[in-house]
Amino acid sequence: MSYEVMVGNKAAAVACRLARVQVASAFPITPQTTITQYLSEMHANAEWDFDFVNVEGELSSQVVVQGASRVGARTFTCTSGPGLLYMHHPMQGTGTGRLPVVMAVVHRSYKGMQPDHSDLMSQQWTGWSHLYVEDAQEILDSLIMAYKIAEDPRVRIPAAVGYDGYVLSYTAEPVEIPDQALVDEWLPPNKAMPSILPDEVDVSTFSRGWGGGDPQDRWKSHHDAILGIEDILKDTMDSFYKTFGRRYGNGMIEAYKMEDAECAIIAMGTIAGTCKAAVDKMQKEGKKVGLIRLRSFIPFPEKDLLKWAEKLGGVAVVDRSICPGKGGPVFSKVRDTFYDMEDKPKILQFHAGLGGKEVRVHDFEMIGDKILDYAKGGKSDKVTWV
Repeated sequence: MSYEVMVGNKAAAVACRLARVQVASAFPITPQTTITQYLSEMHANAEWDFDFVNVEGELSSQVVVQGASRVGARTFTCTSGPGLLYMHHPMQGTGTGRLPVVMAVVHRSYKGMQPDHSDLMSQQWTGWSHLYVEDAQEILDSLIMAYKIAEDPRVRIPAAVGYDGYVLSYTAEPVEIPDQALVDEWLPPNKAMPSILPDEVDVSTFSRGWGGGDPQDRWKSHHDAILGIEDILKDTMDSFYKTFGRRYGNGMIEAYKMEDAECAIIAMGTIAGTCKAAVDKMQKEGKKVGLIRLRSFIPFPEKDLLKWAEKLGGVAVVDRSICPGKGGPVFSKVRDTFYDMEDKPKILQFHAGLGGKEVRVHDFEMIGDKILDYAKGGKSDKVTWV
């Protein structure tokens, strides 16, 4: 074990080395660019045995790792904002093929260069799991865990790990680097399922793909596998904690100072760290507001949220993206989750940090005050732009 002060993008590259990625391919795009630079440098220095494939665009990088994953290689790619849109078509094939590709998505808004979650949120239908992280240490740890989960024979689902551009990609902070031998022991080699290697392929079944002969069964199998990630993610988090001594809630969510909370703020990514500072301040003032930080968006932590909802009078959902004309994707999911509850908490929707707008501690204090008042019968706009 060692420590190094590093930016988030380097943490992503170091995670690739620790996971012994065999094939990496990426096209540089701000603010992801330095991941490709770190990987290129590591390849030139022969820090470990892997192929780094330079390509002319993001679509090609996704196709490269898709093909390599098909024959059993452990693969990695990365992108940001518009680059993710350019990947959209082959991402569908990676998901449908149940290929355990792991991708870092360094968040960048579509309406400007600064971060929000609109890029990864636009890919909800591609059949990938989605994790959102808070700091550089969590980038490194989550990418390693993503391989453990994605390559599990019960899962075989590609994984996207999202983190905020600039705020994390280019900000340096101390990161603990686990020993390579310990990672090797914890993370076994990948194996293609089903394999298309000439000496392993079963030509009688391969063309049917996952789910058998009924084409709709392939969708059901894919859907059920994503839902099944929840228990495996939680088990993986427990195992990671026992081995490496770090954990991030139960893997699906992190409940922060929720023990005596009457209301909760739900947030994701780096702004959740700002929210923690606001929760600390509010609780010192006697305001019973806690934070539920979502780590997993796909699958969505319905079970965990329902358990907390039984104890809460109000929930404020902070979205860092929006479906224009509809609203926040996290809010929509939370509202759906609470729909069948007889005694559901009151819920308010907030949009914050879109286009990279800064979200400060006092903004979360305002959000906390609003949901506390609303839960006690006060009036509030159902949607607030922070």
